[in-house]
Amino acid sequence: MYFLINDLHYFKDDILRVLLIAMKKILIVEDEEELAVNISEILTDLDYNVARIVDNAKDALAFLEHNPVDLVLMDIMIKGDLDGIDLAYKVREIYEIPIVFSTAYSGTEYLERISSDIHEGYLMKPFTVDSLKTAVFFGLKRFEERKASPKETPKGSLKVMDKGYLVPIPFSEILYLKADGLYTKIFTKVKSYLVRDILKSFDEKLPGEQFFRVHKSFLVNVSHVSSFNAKKINLGETAIPIRRGLYKELIEKLHIEK
Repeated sequence: MYFLINDLHYFKDDILRVLLIAMKKILIVEDEEELAVNISEILTDLDYNVARIVDNAKDALAFLEHNPVDLVLMDIMIKGDLDGIDLAYKVREIYEIPIVFSTAYSGTEYLERISSDIHEGYLMKPFTVDSLKTAVFFGLKRFEERKASPKETPKGSLKVMDKGYLVPIPFSEILYLKADGLYTKIFTKVKSYLVRDILKSFDEKLPGEQFFRVHKSFLVNVSHVSSFNAKKINLGETAIPIRRGLYKELIEKLHIEK
């Protein structure tokens, strides 16, 4: 058991918490049944309304289609082809819902995949009643603050099919795209996708101010360029060749003053 359910009456004295909660509906996405039930009981005692418990992406999306909720408590390792991170990107593309991740994994392979644009909190297992209460409370609070002060940068994503699911990849997460015959490989920091479509098609779909065709086989996200010269661009540890004659245009694209 991750929790000791006792002394919950202590939290009910927090007036600010009660005002923000106001019977907020929470969807729990968790594949450990005993833990999910335990979380549900605690959230209920904290005056939240647990809308449903599901353990996979398919059931979560089906429920959200007809049932509005105020927050999703999302485990990263869930059942099915999509993990919690992929599901979070999908949910955030369709709905304006705050998401708080929960996981026992702290490795960078997971943390680097989580964009700040798709979550309002992160909860490490095993966690206490107090840390759960705090994560959910501030998840709701941060979301309301974001809505009150929206970012000026435009949002957008590239939709690709992966393992039978349509997955939106935020533009900001894409490092570069590489032509591979009739296919295109899309590279992010931690994952790549192979899509049956030519690179030219993506060149037309992606925003021109952010993506630049530097070579016949490469389309790069200029926001991830760490260094470059007349022959190549470095995206972290990855080197991309530059087609002759595009160096000056690249400088203009990056808004570099001579």
